[in-house]
Amino acid sequence: MKKSVIVISHGSRDPSANKDLIRLVQKYRKLHPHWKISHCYLEIAKPSLTETLESLGTKTNEILVLPLFLFAASHVKKHIPEILAHFRKKHPKVKVKLAKPLGSDPKLLEILDQRVRKIAD
Repeated sequence: MKKSVIVISHGSRDPSANKDLIRLVQKYRKLHPHWKISHCYLEIAKPSLTETLESLGTKTNEILVLPLFLFAASHVKKHIPEILAHFRKKHPKVKVKLAKPLGSDPKLLEILDQRVRKIAD
């Protein structure tokens, strides 16, 4: 079975913001064509994390969840783990792992610096 990856974002009422996630995930798929990569949203937009987990639950034995959130606030610390725990109870044979949020990764600092340089001149 292919490795399954879910990229999860908050979700927005603005369709263009949700399309940004779709475009990012399409680019990520090109980097890993041998993986099953899906996207979902925690709130507001569809598909939800629960829907995406359920659609993968019978097709894989491992799901890696990548939260596209900057920091480990309540969504990453509480809401996503609760949804994953519920899924694990229903699908005990599927291994589910949650990655850390983006946080203060040094690569983000480089991006911030690049953005500032672009507007500072």
